[in-house]
Amino acid sequence: MDLLQVGLLKVPSPPPLVVMAVRAEGSSHEIIKSTNKFSLNVLKSDQKDLAAVFFKPQKALGGRFESVEFNLGELGLPILVDSVGGVECNVVGSVIHGDHTVFVGEVQSAYLNNDVDSLNLSSTGWNYGG
Repeated sequence: MDLLQVGLLKVPSPPPLVVMAVRAEGSSHEIIKSTNKFSLNVLKSDQKDLAAVFFKPQKALGGRFESVEFNLGELGLPILVDSVGGVECNVVGSVIHGDHTVFVGEVQSAYLNNDVDSLNLSSTGWNYGG
């Protein structure tokens, strides 16, 4: 759901898997736990301001997706229109460690919206210490 708010790692294995660490107190955590699915959106390299909206921890739903256009993917999850693209995943495993849960997601659908460079944490100048 919030790519810059979480850690992300692609696990090389068919079917495609991704691993995402989500802070247990964040609003996304309970949604993922209750639905057993999540989406990851990849922002374009010039979307640091939009990333800031998703980077800040939030206790409630609402503000993040109100400021950006999105479509619902095949699983009914938000895929940002003005982005590199995104994936929708079903949770196939999880590990609780400290104040995060590491979710393993099996990719169900993938979308390429713009074939451009993506934003990465190091290019923002921010640090994420969990």
